[in-house]
Amino acid sequence: MSLEEYWEHYTDTRAMLMFLALALAFSVICVFYILMIVSVEARFVPRAERRQFYYERAHNSIQRFYEMVFSGASILSFLALYYLVDRFCDPGDFRDFWDKYKDFLLLLMICLSIVFNNIIDRIIIPLKSLSRDEKGSVRLLGMLYVILIFLYIKFIYENNNYDGFIMYFLGLMIGRFIYFDASFRDGIRTMLEALKNFPLLILGLAYTGFMAYTGFSSDYLLVGNGVLVSTFIAHIFMIAAIFIIHHSHFMYIFARKPKEQPAAVYEQDMYFDEDDGDYDDYYEDEY
Repeated sequence: MSLEEYWEHYTDTRAMLMFLALALAFSVICVFYILMIVSVEARFVPRAERRQFYYERAHNSIQRFYEMVFSGASILSFLALYYLVDRFCDPGDFRDFWDKYKDFLLLLMICLSIVFNNIIDRIIIPLKSLSRDEKGSVRLLGMLYVILIFLYIKFIYENNNYDGFIMYFLGLMIGRFIYFDASFRDGIRTMLEALKNFPLLILGLAYTGFMAYTGFSSDYLLVGNGVLVSTFIAHIFMIAAIFIIHHSHFMYIFARKPKEQPAAVYEQDMYFDEDDGDYDDYYEDEY
């Protein structure tokens, strides 16, 4: 198939809406799964802090899951672009230029993918509950997310075309700790922070696997144009589904911000001892 035929296939309105509906349905399932886990964690928190913990933890966990998907999509974006240019570029001046400088162009695409990730999580779908360190740790785990997708393609689809990319990303992950961190201790701390998101990594892989399975089963995703490109297309629909959920404020129905208690009630909770029914002598140390 030519590039134009692939474009007509993927832009079919009915097929696009059906695939988006699937992405939206599974996004909702993922959000509910995270809310369920957080509700269990909240039971181990003191009752007075439980609602605030649930609200903050739910929003933070869901947005870390979103960032996991965005990170994987940004990495897949430049790999898919590299694959498409290398495959469909016709012989000529640009082809000669591409063959000569494609390694340097790949580095440029990596930089553009970082910009792409920042645009998504800061402008299109702002993730305000995440700190810079949290985003960094999730993006680091996003590399492992993509490597696991490659391994799945290699051993399940028995496709060896991406072995070079696997080694490339392993080198990036090792270099992340050897060359770019200020110290070995900082590298270990970043890795530990990344491992805290490991359950979200499994959830993200399950989401990707579901989208890939339904896409290939329905023949909307085509193996012929490369499994890597098809996986990136699935991530575009995943991001669109997350956009709908995020801006519809759907999760606020189940994770509302707790109301602030009046000052008088707060002071009473602070100084009233329920065990003996008496108030603490708050001014004892002052006098």
